[in-house]
Amino acid sequence: MTMVHNAMHCDVFRHRGVESAWRLILSATAGVPVEAYRPTHNLNHHILTQHGDHLDTKQMQYRWNFLNLVLFFPTVFPSIQKLESAYVSKEFKKLSPVFFLFIGQVACAHGATALLFCLDWKRAIFCWVVPYMVGADGIVTMNMLQHDGTEDIVLGEHKGEKMNVNSARNFTGPVINWFTCNNGYHAIHHMYAHMHWTQYPEMHDKLIKPRNDPSLNEPDILKYLWRSYIWPGKRPAMTAKKAE
Repeated sequence: MTMVHNAMHCDVFRHRGVESAWRLILSATAGVPVEAYRPTHNLNHHILTQHGDHLDTKQMQYRWNFLNLVLFFPTVFPSIQKLESAYVSKEFKKLSPVFFLFIGQVACAHGATALLFCLDWKRAIFCWVVPYMVGADGIVTMNMLQHDGTEDIVLGEHKGEKMNVNSARNFTGPVINWFTCNNGYHAIHHMYAHMHWTQYPEMHDKLIKPRNDPSLNEPDILKYLWRSYIWPGKRPAMTAKKAE
Protein backbone atom coordinates (compact mmCIF):
# COMPACT_ATOMS: atom_id res chain seq x y z
CA MET A 1 0.00 0.00 0.00
CA THR A 2 2.99 2.30 0.50
CA MET A 3 3.84 1.86 -3.18
CA VAL A 4 0.28 2.81 -4.14
CA HIS A 5 0.46 5.89 -1.92
CA ASN A 6 3.75 7.07 -3.44
CA ALA A 7 2.74 6.28 -7.02
CA MET A 8 -0.45 8.33 -6.73
CA HIS A 9 1.51 11.34 -5.54
CA CYS A 10 4.42 11.21 -7.95
CA ASP A 11 4.07 9.71 -11.45
CA VAL A 12 6.60 7.01 -12.17
CA PHE A 13 6.65 7.55 -15.94
CA ARG A 14 6.52 10.71 -18.07
CA HIS A 15 4.56 9.09 -20.90
CA ARG A 16 0.85 9.15 -20.08
CA GLY A 17 0.14 5.81 -21.76
CA VAL A 18 2.96 4.05 -19.94
CA GLU A 19 1.87 5.62 -16.66
CA SER A 20 -1.69 4.39 -17.20
CA ALA A 21 -0.42 0.87 -17.96
CA TRP A 22 1.70 0.99 -14.81
CA ARG A 23 -1.37 1.90 -12.75
CA LEU A 24 -3.25 -1.08 -14.21
CA ILE A 25 -0.39 -3.35 -13.12
CA LEU A 26 -0.27 -1.67 -9.73
CA SER A 27 -4.02 -2.20 -9.29
CA ALA A 28 -3.64 -5.89 -10.09
CA THR A 29 -0.85 -6.32 -7.56
CA ALA A 30 -2.53 -4.19 -4.88
CA GLY A 31 -5.97 -5.76 -5.24
CA VAL A 32 -7.74 -2.39 -5.50
CA PRO A 33 -8.20 0.24 -8.24
CA VAL A 34 -5.50 2.74 -7.30
CA GLU A 35 -7.31 5.70 -8.88
CA ALA A 36 -9.70 5.61 -5.92
CA TYR A 37 -6.80 6.80 -3.76
CA ARG A 38 -6.96 10.26 -5.31
CA PRO A 39 -10.30 11.57 -3.91
CA THR A 40 -9.72 10.28 -0.39
CA HIS A 41 -6.07 11.15 0.01
CA ASN A 42 -4.78 13.71 -2.48
CA LEU A 43 -7.96 15.78 -2.78
CA ASN A 44 -9.21 15.48 0.79
CA HIS A 45 -6.69 14.60 3.46
CA HIS A 46 -3.88 16.73 2.06
CA ILE A 47 -6.10 19.79 1.62
CA LEU A 48 -8.27 19.57 4.77
CA THR A 49 -5.79 18.00 7.19
CA GLN A 50 -7.42 17.80 10.63
CA HIS A 51 -10.19 20.19 9.52
CA GLY A 52 -12.99 17.65 9.29
CA ASP A 53 -11.40 15.54 6.58
CA HIS A 54 -12.33 11.86 6.64
CA LEU A 55 -9.08 11.07 8.49
CA ASP A 56 -9.44 13.78 11.13
CA THR A 57 -8.20 12.09 14.31
CA LYS A 58 -10.30 14.37 16.53
CA GLN A 59 -13.35 12.25 15.71
CA MET A 60 -11.87 9.52 17.92
CA GLN A 61 -12.90 10.34 21.50
CA TYR A 62 -12.55 7.13 23.51
CA ARG A 63 -11.09 7.66 26.98
CA TRP A 64 -8.79 4.67 26.50
CA ASN A 65 -6.41 5.86 23.78
CA PHE A 66 -5.73 2.30 22.62
CA LEU A 67 -9.31 2.14 21.35
CA ASN A 68 -8.79 5.32 19.37
CA LEU A 69 -5.98 3.53 17.57
CA VAL A 70 -7.54 0.14 16.87
CA LEU A 71 -10.99 1.49 15.98
CA PHE A 72 -9.76 4.28 13.73
CA PHE A 73 -9.91 2.29 10.49
CA PRO A 74 -13.44 0.86 10.94
CA THR A 75 -14.61 4.33 12.00
CA VAL A 76 -13.33 6.18 8.92
CA PHE A 77 -13.87 3.40 6.35
CA PRO A 78 -17.50 4.42 5.52
CA SER A 79 -16.30 7.95 4.77
CA ILE A 80 -13.57 6.59 2.52
CA GLN A 81 -16.12 4.61 0.52
CA LYS A 82 -18.44 7.61 0.28
CA LEU A 83 -15.68 9.85 -1.09
CA GLU A 84 -14.60 7.22 -3.60
CA SER A 85 -18.17 6.66 -4.81
CA ALA A 86 -18.83 10.38 -5.24
CA TYR A 87 -15.58 10.81 -7.18
CA VAL A 88 -16.28 7.90 -9.55
CA SER A 89 -19.87 9.10 -10.06
CA LYS A 90 -18.64 12.57 -11.00
CA GLU A 91 -16.11 11.18 -13.47
CA PHE A 92 -18.75 8.84 -14.94
CA LYS A 93 -21.08 11.76 -15.68
CA LYS A 94 -18.23 13.41 -17.62
CA LEU A 95 -17.16 10.09 -19.22
CA SER A 96 -13.66 11.28 -18.48
CA PRO A 97 -10.44 9.35 -19.21
CA VAL A 98 -10.08 8.96 -15.43
CA PHE A 99 -13.37 7.03 -15.30
CA PHE A 100 -12.32 4.57 -18.01
CA LEU A 101 -8.92 4.18 -16.36
CA PHE A 102 -10.73 3.40 -13.11
CA ILE A 103 -12.88 0.75 -14.84
CA GLY A 104 -9.75 -0.85 -16.25
CA GLN A 105 -8.16 -0.85 -12.82
CA VAL A 106 -11.27 -2.47 -11.30
CA ALA A 107 -11.06 -5.24 -13.90
CA CYS A 108 -7.35 -5.81 -13.21
CA ALA A 109 -7.68 -5.71 -9.43
CA HIS A 110 -10.72 -7.97 -9.12
CA GLY A 111 -9.61 -10.15 -12.00
CA ALA A 112 -6.33 -10.88 -10.23
CA THR A 113 -8.20 -11.63 -7.02
CA ALA A 114 -10.64 -13.98 -8.79
CA LEU A 115 -7.76 -15.80 -10.48
CA LEU A 116 -6.00 -16.38 -7.17
CA PHE A 117 -9.19 -17.73 -5.61
CA CYS A 118 -9.68 -20.10 -8.54
CA LEU A 119 -6.14 -21.40 -8.19
CA ASP A 120 -6.27 -21.91 -4.40
CA TRP A 121 -8.91 -20.15 -2.33
CA LYS A 122 -7.29 -20.97 1.02
CA ARG A 123 -3.95 -19.47 0.03
CA ALA A 124 -5.76 -16.55 -1.58
CA ILE A 125 -7.38 -15.72 1.75
CA PHE A 126 -4.24 -15.98 3.85
CA CYS A 127 -1.67 -14.72 1.32
CA TRP A 128 -3.77 -12.09 -0.51
CA VAL A 129 -6.92 -10.94 1.31
CA VAL A 130 -5.55 -10.87 4.87
CA PRO A 131 -2.30 -9.03 3.93
CA TYR A 132 -4.34 -6.50 1.96
CA MET A 133 -6.64 -5.85 4.92
CA VAL A 134 -3.70 -5.47 7.28
CA GLY A 135 -1.94 -3.15 4.83
CA ALA A 136 -5.03 -0.99 4.26
CA ASP A 137 -5.67 -0.76 8.00
CA GLY A 138 -2.03 0.07 8.66
CA ILE A 139 -1.65 2.88 6.14
CA VAL A 140 -4.93 4.50 7.21
CA THR A 141 -4.34 4.09 10.95
CA MET A 142 -0.88 5.59 10.53
CA ASN A 143 -2.72 8.92 10.45
CA MET A 144 -3.41 8.55 14.18
CA LEU A 145 0.32 8.41 14.81
CA GLN A 146 1.26 11.16 12.39
CA HIS A 147 -1.44 13.77 13.06
CA ASP A 148 -3.09 13.19 16.43
CA GLY A 149 -2.03 15.86 18.91
CA THR A 150 -0.39 18.09 16.30
CA GLU A 151 -1.29 21.63 15.30
CA ASP A 152 -3.87 22.38 12.62
CA ILE A 153 -2.89 23.72 9.25
CA VAL A 154 -4.23 27.05 8.03
CA LEU A 155 -6.78 26.21 5.34
CA GLY A 156 -5.38 27.13 1.97
CA GLU A 157 -1.81 26.79 3.23
CA HIS A 158 -1.65 23.00 3.14
CA LYS A 159 1.52 22.85 1.06
CA GLY A 160 4.71 24.77 0.38
CA GLU A 161 6.98 26.47 2.88
CA LYS A 162 4.09 28.50 4.35
CA MET A 163 2.56 25.27 5.69
CA ASN A 164 2.58 24.81 9.45
CA VAL A 165 5.45 22.38 10.03
CA ASN A 166 3.94 21.33 13.37
CA SER A 167 0.91 19.82 11.64
CA ALA A 168 2.49 16.36 11.36
CA ARG A 169 4.58 14.03 13.51
CA ASN A 170 7.71 12.55 11.94
CA PHE A 171 9.17 9.12 12.62
CA THR A 172 12.82 9.36 11.71
CA GLY A 173 14.07 5.86 12.54
CA PRO A 174 15.74 3.91 9.72
CA VAL A 175 13.65 0.72 10.03
CA ILE A 176 10.19 2.28 9.66
CA ASN A 177 11.43 4.42 6.78
CA TRP A 178 12.98 1.43 5.02
CA PHE A 179 9.66 -0.39 5.12
CA THR A 180 7.55 2.66 4.17
CA CYS A 181 9.82 4.36 1.60
CA ASN A 182 10.58 7.29 3.93
CA ASN A 183 6.93 8.05 4.71
CA GLY A 184 7.93 8.50 8.33
CA TYR A 185 9.06 11.98 7.25
CA HIS A 186 5.48 13.13 7.11
CA ALA A 187 5.66 16.91 7.41
CA ILE A 188 7.86 17.26 4.34
CA HIS A 189 5.50 14.91 2.49
CA HIS A 190 2.59 17.25 3.20
CA MET A 191 4.68 20.29 2.36
CA TYR A 192 5.71 18.90 -1.05
CA ALA A 193 3.43 15.96 -1.85
CA HIS A 194 4.81 15.51 -5.38
CA MET A 195 8.40 15.23 -4.21
CA HIS A 196 10.04 11.86 -4.78
CA TRP A 197 10.26 9.88 -1.55
CA THR A 198 14.04 9.48 -1.80
CA GLN A 199 14.38 13.22 -1.12
CA TYR A 200 12.39 13.20 2.13
CA PRO A 201 15.25 12.72 4.67
CA GLU A 202 17.40 15.47 3.16
CA MET A 203 14.54 17.93 2.79
CA HIS A 204 13.23 17.13 6.28
CA ASP A 205 16.61 18.10 7.71
CA LYS A 206 16.67 21.24 5.59
CA LEU A 207 13.10 22.56 5.83
CA ILE A 208 11.35 20.86 8.75
CA LYS A 209 13.83 20.05 11.51
CA PRO A 210 15.14 23.64 11.96
CA ARG A 211 11.59 24.99 12.34
CA ASN A 212 9.33 22.41 13.94
CA ASP A 213 8.86 21.44 17.56
CA PRO A 214 11.55 18.83 18.39
CA SER A 215 8.99 16.65 20.18
CA LEU A 216 7.38 15.96 16.79
CA ASN A 217 10.51 14.19 15.54
CA GLU A 218 10.22 10.69 16.98
CA PRO A 219 13.26 8.44 16.46
CA ASP A 220 11.51 5.22 17.53
CA ILE A 221 7.96 4.43 16.42
CA LEU A 222 7.65 1.41 18.74
CA LYS A 223 8.47 3.49 21.82
CA TYR A 224 5.94 6.08 20.68
CA LEU A 225 3.27 3.40 20.24
CA TRP A 226 3.95 2.01 23.70
CA ARG A 227 3.98 5.42 25.36
CA SER A 228 0.89 6.78 23.63
CA TYR A 229 -1.36 3.72 23.40
CA ILE A 230 -0.19 1.14 25.96
CA TRP A 231 1.55 2.68 28.97
CA PRO A 232 0.79 5.21 30.21
CA GLY A 233 -1.44 5.43 27.13
CA LYS A 234 -1.80 9.18 27.32
CA ARG A 235 -3.07 10.92 24.22
CA PRO A 236 -0.44 13.27 22.75
CA ALA A 237 -1.08 16.99 22.83
CA MET A 238 0.65 19.85 21.06
CA THR A 239 1.66 22.11 23.94
CA ALA A 240 4.84 23.74 22.69
CA LYS A 241 5.03 27.06 20.94
CA LYS A 242 4.00 27.28 17.31
CA ALA A 243 6.59 27.16 14.59
CA GLU A 244 8.16 30.47 13.74
